[in-house]
Amino acid sequence: MTIEPLISLNQVVPLLIECGLPASDVSIAFPHQFFGLRLEDSGPLVGIVGLENYQSVGLLRSLAVASPCRNRGPAHQLVAFVEAQAAYWHIDTLFLLTTTAESFFTNLGYSSVSRDTAPPAIQATSQFSGLCPATSAFLSKHVTNAG
Repeated sequence: MTIEPLISLNQVVPLLIECGLPASDVSIAFPHQFFGLRLEDSGPLVGIVGLENYQSVGLLRSLAVASPCRNRGPAHQLVAFVEAQAAYWHIDTLFLLTTTAESFFTNLGYSSVSRDTAPPAIQATSQFSGLCPATSAFLSKHVTNAG
């Protein structure tokens, strides 16, 4: 399996749509970095994850895995990769919003936090301010010392 930075958003948007995730804010103009997972070096993408970098905090977003590959480990690999990337970029804490995967992320060490405590940079993201419903779980995890 290979995880790599994705340069073309044309690779990202179809998988987001297939997985029912928001894609309307995905464009070159935003501070997204997407990473993709392939089972073979030149094979199709089977999963993606996004990371928005706001200095000491980051937003983990758009974790998506193609249906035939779900429950086989790609999501865990993508999250571990993006956490390591965040730590490398000196991001101390990752935040995320989810309507469907709260237990998945809590099993990976993320904790539920009040939306009221979100850093201003996270509050200003399109995910926080509009794309994800107010009922979404808001989670965080310190990653700087996560290994």
